[in-house]
Amino acid sequence: MSERGMGNMKTNQFSNAMHANAVVGGTRMVRRVLVLALICILLTGVLTACGSKDSGKTYDLQQVYQDILAAQPEGSDDLSDVMFETTDKDAIEEIYPGLGAIELKQEVCYQHAVTGFCEIMLVEAADSKDVQRIVDISNQRIDTAADDSFYPETAQLWAQNAQVQTEGNYVALVALPDGYTVPEKIFS
Repeated sequence: MSERGMGNMKTNQFSNAMHANAVVGGTRMVRRVLVLALICILLTGVLTACGSKDSGKTYDLQQVYQDILAAQPEGSDDLSDVMFETTDKDAIEEIYPGLGAIELKQEVCYQHAVTGFCEIMLVEAADSKDVQRIVDISNQRIDTAADDSFYPETAQLWAQNAQVQTEGNYVALVALPDGYTVPEKIFS
């Protein structure tokens, strides 16, 4: 065989070896890309599920209100005798400025007719994007009531006893006097 023929044979062998390596390497690369893509898809699913604030539960807010009253310590006065439901949108907007601009699925507001301290406000936002706005409005209600210099005893109770809780699209502001209990988990 001539030198030229040997050179072509070596070139062909080299070319075939390179082609075989490219096919094997290419197959490995495709597998790696597919595995990486699957990992990304799975992580996205897991992180999306973990980041969800919606528990999937639904609550009748009138029942939640009744459950709060039922959770009070034995021997305490029945709050249902002194708390009255406020349904007037203008009155609610006056004490919860900005709430009227948010679309709500449910809204339950009970207030003490005389003292101004006992208050339970429960809402369900139509859109989860509005939950933080409702929390901010509720915290502003607490801050405003806690700064009320005209009724310092009531202001102190607001500062010490009022709290806001959320679950999913539900927000609760509960302000109860000393001797009463705000449930650890209002939405349970």
